Amino acid sequence: MLEVAKIGKTVGLKGVLKLHNRSDFPAQFKKGAKFHLKNGEILEILNFNSQNSQVIFKGYEDINLAKDLVNLTIYSTIEETRKSCKLKKDEFFYFDIIGLKVVENGEILGVVDSISEVGSGFLFQIKTSEHLKELAPVFFIPYIDEYVSEISLENKEILTKGAKLILENS
Repeated sequence: MLEVAKIGKTVGLKGVLKLHNRSDFPAQFKKGAKFHLKNGEILEILNFNSQNSQVIFKGYEDINLAKDLVNLTIYSTIEETRKSCKLKKDEFFYFDIIGLKVVENGEILGVVDSISEVGSGFLFQIKTSEHLKELAPVFFIPYIDEYVSEISLENKEILTKGAKLILENS
């Protein structure tokens, strides 16, 4: 299950809730979209206002009912995410990138452990390969053309240039 949003406070008396998006795909929040709670319950969106990120869920159209959802997290499955979120050329889902090997000149530098959004870009956090652990256990590579040559989901690897230098100076 992939975390997509956190449900915030109630707004007004008709079950409106503030929705805090935790994904890169705000377009997935629309009438009829279904999301999961940790307890297995499925929530369906009756109405979503993208201007102010306010949502009404089916069956929770009253403030007293909606209060039960405050501070809960809603989830989607990988399959549902692939169906509802369309990627552009050279875009990837986080869950496809995490776990990929980072390779430079045939040497495996490590594995992508997480991704951080910084300013207008992204940093791949790399868990360093065992044979290079004396350099640093973890290092970061900016997701820009200067360091990332190619991302191959088929080969489960990210080809880099200059990343080893970052590792050596970490």
